[in-house]
Amino acid sequence: MSPRRLTPVSALVLVLGSAVSGAQEPSEEEAAPAAWAYRASLAFYGVPSQTNFLQPVMKADHGPVHLEARYNYESLRTASFFLGWNFAFGDTVSFTLTPIAGCMVGDAGGPIVGLELSLGWGPLSFSSEGEWVFDLQGGTDGYVYVWSELDVSPWEWFRVGMALQRTRVFHNPREVVVGPLVGVSVWKVSLSAYWFQPGGADQSFVLAAGVSF
Repeated sequence: MSPRRLTPVSALVLVLGSAVSGAQEPSEEEAAPAAWAYRASLAFYGVPSQTNFLQPVMKADHGPVHLEARYNYESLRTASFFLGWNFAFGDTVSFTLTPIAGCMVGDAGGPIVGLELSLGWGPLSFSSEGEWVFDLQGGTDGYVYVWSELDVSPWEWFRVGMALQRTRVFHNPREVVVGPLVGVSVWKVSLSAYWFQPGGADQSFVLAAGVSF
């Protein structure tokens, strides 16, 4: 049997059918737009001879857009809100940079500008949150808040390292406090423990739980 010849009309029908089929099937990027990613955490601060307190933080990211809300971070009984923009670079060595700007209201009030960054290279990671706070309500000078972590993860679910903090949320005779950290993660839940100035008269403890969704 000789092969069936393709007439001009049949060829036109096939071309139009392929075009319609391609138009009805959106690309993978179009079919899966960027989704919101959330992370909530709650930290317990144990400060000997001072009032212990809780510090909740909520973060949301949608593509490059970053939103964040905190309580008891810059000052007790004070809430802060931020808008930022994510910049991500690298593959083998990953680097994320997020400038943020916002304000605080409560016992302290005023504008805040800051920078969040993270660096990852294999099992090593470094992260830091720094901000400049202007307490216009309290009439005090600007102050720099910093929380930084350097850790190594010998296993995906476990990390150990050091943390550094500079804060005025509670009284401390030292400008900067440092100490060890240890953390574990299971599924989307993480647990971390920090011990600042271990064994010293000004030692403090932080226990933090976080969930991503």
